[in-house]
Amino acid sequence: MAKLPTQDHSDGATVAGLDALNQRVVALTPTPQDARLCHQVLVQNGIAVCCCDSIAAFTDAITEGAGIALIAQEHLGEVAIAGLKQVLVHQPKWSELPVLVLLQAGEVGSSTLQRILSLGHVTLINRPLRISIFVSTVLAKLRDRSRQFEVRDLLQEKDRVQQSLRQSSETFRRLIDDSPQGLYVVDSEMRMRYASKGAREAFCNVEPLIGRSLNESLRVIWSAEVADEVTRQFHHTMETGEAYTSPTFVHQRADKDVTEAYDWSLERIVLPGDRYGVVCHFYDNTQRQLSVEMLRQSEKYFREIADASPAMLWVTDENHRCTFLSKSWYVTTGQTEADGMGLGWTNATHPDDQQRAAEEFLAAATARQPFASEFRLRLADGDYRWAVDVGRARFADDGTFLGYTGYVIDVDERKAFEQSLERAKHIAETANRSRGEFLANMSHEIRTPMAAIMGHADILKDHIRDPDNLQVVETIRRNGDFLLNIINDILDLSKIDAGKMEIEKDRVRPDGILAEVRSLMDVRAFEKKIALQIEFDGPIPEWIETDAVRLRQILLNLVGNAIKFTDQGKVKVVCRYADDASKHGRVQGVDSATVDKRVPGRQRRTGRMVFHVIDTGIGIKPQDQQLLFQPFQQADNTSTRSFGGTGLGLAICRRLAQALGGEVSLESEFGHGSTFTLSIDTVAKGSLVEPNLSVKVSEDKPTESATISGNILVVDDRRDIRYLAQHFIEKAGGRVLTATNGQEAVDTIESDDRPQIDLIVMDMQMPVMDGYSAAAELRRRGCDLPIIALTANAMKSDRDECLAAGCTDYTTKPLDSQKLIAMIHRLTAGPSSNGPSSNGPS
Repeated sequence: MAKLPTQDHSDGATVAGLDALNQRVVALTPTPQDARLCHQVLVQNGIAVCCCDSIAAFTDAITEGAGIALIAQEHLGEVAIAGLKQVLVHQPKWSELPVLVLLQAGEVGSSTLQRILSLGHVTLINRPLRISIFVSTVLAKLRDRSRQFEVRDLLQEKDRVQQSLRQSSETFRRLIDDSPQGLYVVDSEMRMRYASKGAREAFCNVEPLIGRSLNESLRVIWSAEVADEVTRQFHHTMETGEAYTSPTFVHQRADKDVTEAYDWSLERIVLPGDRYGVVCHFYDNTQRQLSVEMLRQSEKYFREIADASPAMLWVTDENHRCTFLSKSWYVTTGQTEADGMGLGWTNATHPDDQQRAAEEFLAAATARQPFASEFRLRLADGDYRWAVDVGRARFADDGTFLGYTGYVIDVDERKAFEQSLERAKHIAETANRSRGEFLANMSHEIRTPMAAIMGHADILKDHIRDPDNLQVVETIRRNGDFLLNIINDILDLSKIDAGKMEIEKDRVRPDGILAEVRSLMDVRAFEKKIALQIEFDGPIPEWIETDAVRLRQILLNLVGNAIKFTDQGKVKVVCRYADDASKHGRVQGVDSATVDKRVPGRQRRTGRMVFHVIDTGIGIKPQDQQLLFQPFQQADNTSTRSFGGTGLGLAICRRLAQALGGEVSLESEFGHGSTFTLSIDTVAKGSLVEPNLSVKVSEDKPTESATISGNILVVDDRRDIRYLAQHFIEKAGGRVLTATNGQEAVDTIESDDRPQIDLIVMDMQMPVMDGYSAAAELRRRGCDLPIIALTANAMKSDRDECLAAGCTDYTTKPLDSQKLIAMIHRLTAGPSSNGPSSNGPS
């Protein structure tokens, strides 16, 4: 719908952006003259205004952005109010759009007034208008609207701050909780707030630890005197902010019969929520304290131990210069002792990793913190392998910092595994994309010839009158439909892999399904000179709710298998219906007189449809029966060679049956035949009736025909498809021009001497220029003709891709003549049709 000319919202259209639209008045006045007067008055008072000439344009403008909705009472019929409510209800929660209603002169009825006020936030303005009061009211409402946006900004800022605080708190907690080092944090109330894995091990006898008083927790593992002294030091650091590093800490544990030694330090920090806390870093140096004298007396012993270690051990001094490297370092890197001492060891790291590794070490050393850094280490042969360097600060007995000690270990296999996982992920993603492309191409190659086969069958049907020949054509067409439904599911592998098999339930006659199965299978049974019988064990529902395509697919597979594996005798399908209250099971050769006679006239009931497919074929060995429902499995290799097949049929049948709320089961005696039983949950509609195998399901669905006029451009590289589309369109009354690729279509539309074209039907996969590119190019050049995308692809994302390229609507091959003609009729029938907008689809 059109909008009347509007004033610019600000000095520059790009300055205010979307919020500027929310300071304008969107108006739908009684008459165009009133619109011009309203526009003049508001603009003179510095108010942006957008005048509309229809309720549709009015609601569209509000959706784009409005500060006030101004509308005359004459336009507020029941339909308009309902549409306006739909627009207002989608406003953000913080938004309360003011609605000014210009009342008609005279008394307004209470019911009319009630409908108007139901819009919410309504201000009533009497006519004739008093300009000054009207302008004042508009300015006041716009100020209120501006304050709403200020509230919005405050709410958004509050949400961002709260989200940031939550993320900060969670990150802080994870950093501490996941640390294997000794680290815990107390809050301003001297309660345990966070504890690392190492701290939880040290406080293993304190339950619960988090939230417990610091002094109480310390008294569990140390004496009361020690716990009080440590607590006092925590208080001092909390109050003064002075960091604290304890002297050597050696005490008897209160909860264990052991003496332990720790290095620990305190530091005041700011916790999430801007409150102070104290973090305690500690290191259990009990073993170091016990062995220090031994290590002092025998440096040689230490070196022998270090050299025997598979890890590359190292020691630095207080200036971070290396003073010791174990033998394994020299063997691994090929450095000599002279090469590795001091800072020479850094030359063995990869040039690209040297700066990062140095920064990580210096950052930890400055804070006297443990560290771990990964880098590529040069080997003696010049190759590089990934290694991890782990270090910890060393302190003298008096707490003097002595340097670091640590080790380097090879983690190249772990890195290679991680990289292989990343490559495997990339390969899998690439394979998935390739599969999608393959499926799209296969869809095109399979469905396009199917389109020709089925379309020409429709044409052939129009040219013959003999009933037998018509039945043959109907069989071709119906089999084509069945095949296409199966192809659609096979091609949509992503849906199958994700377990998202779509079930489309509709009303269907069960006897009609069996009639179609018999019609399709009679020829195969006749070729093998065996009988195919359809029997009913009592009355069945006239209609059931299920997916007819899936049910038919299962029955065709089961009956087809039975015929394939039966050389003598017969194949019999026994169908029965059981209410939920009835017992149902396997029925073979049951006398119909034993069937429960249900009460006629029940219009809706739940129950199960049971189909027994019974054959006198070769039977199945007990040990092979469980394998049959697994993909790519058959009874044995002999069956595979004799009868062929992929082994997918029964696996698909079971999955489809489960999707229908049922199951497929098997009873078989080797050498005497088999019985496959399909049972599905269903809702029965109508009364129970005697089955009728002469029913034609395809004739039960009414069809509608439409006529069209105008010139239609059909674009497809396949001559058969162009011919079919032209036949259908001309039969419906239209005229057809054709093109063989997207470039020809663009040239035809741009040609000056072409006849008027009313709509384009365009294939999406073509040489030279495909349909996607052609549609996008036409839209770019300003073409606003409706474009119907015609594609052989059956994937769910195809519709979105076609519409995104600029197409107005979408249909798939094979061509459904009624659907195609109905779509053309809808898009070319004039303003009342559901056609495209002037800008084309977005």
